[in-house]
Amino acid sequence: MTLLIWNDGLIGDFLGVIPVIIDLSKRDELHVKIHPEATTIFSMIPKKYNIKLQEREDTFYDVILKMDISRAFTISSEKNYYMSQAHFAFLGLQVPEPPLKAELEFEEIRMFAYDYIIAPFSRSLPANQCWQREEWQRLVELMPESTFCIIGHERDPKNYVLGPNVSEMYNEPLVKVINLMKSAKQGLISVVSGPSHLSFHLGVKNYLLSNQNMKWGNNPEAIRLEDYIPELKAERVVELLRGN
Repeated sequence: MTLLIWNDGLIGDFLGVIPVIIDLSKRDELHVKIHPEATTIFSMIPKKYNIKLQEREDTFYDVILKMDISRAFTISSEKNYYMSQAHFAFLGLQVPEPPLKAELEFEEIRMFAYDYIIAPFSRSLPANQCWQREEWQRLVELMPESTFCIIGHERDPKNYVLGPNVSEMYNEPLVKVINLMKSAKQGLISVVSGPSHLSFHLGVKNYLLSNQNMKWGNNPEAIRLEDYIPELKAERVVELLRGN
């Protein structure tokens, strides 16, 4: 019996470790001890894998694996791996190519189908990787024929982007966010963040504003704009959207 310990709570980071969790569950009975913030995503791992939550680190486990996101990040930078690949490498397992997606099961909810979902917020991005508020606003103004829904957490600023073609969805259950993203007609526009990671695992088109050089956090299937993000102009993003 194996215990895997994961101490980080960010949704995007936990999504990246799910493929190796599922792989381990096929090899041995698996229990996981995780950060409380990751519980919602954990509950979406298919029940067929019979992975159990554990709150303690008991001594009856044959194997205890303590995941180390810092070490996985270093491996990613050395080997040019996406995050889910780096966790396989950290454990000494064969690294899948292409990167595996997390298998997720969730309730299907009918949501309004906006043209684009926009996700401008991130808990961890430095200022030099964020897009200016004025340019997000300019983007929706340049595309009056399209509908947008901005998603965020309760801590994020409200009325961040305004317009008759803009709606907001803040602090909603993750299952609603997932269904909203899957309902989008054209996809997600985002910086590197939880929603961009989620879009990869859900198979949702992602227009990604990212000047990160390494693969670690960049959605492998994204349509990327790699300009210096703080100086990126909305006209450049509109050109990308209309060309794809």
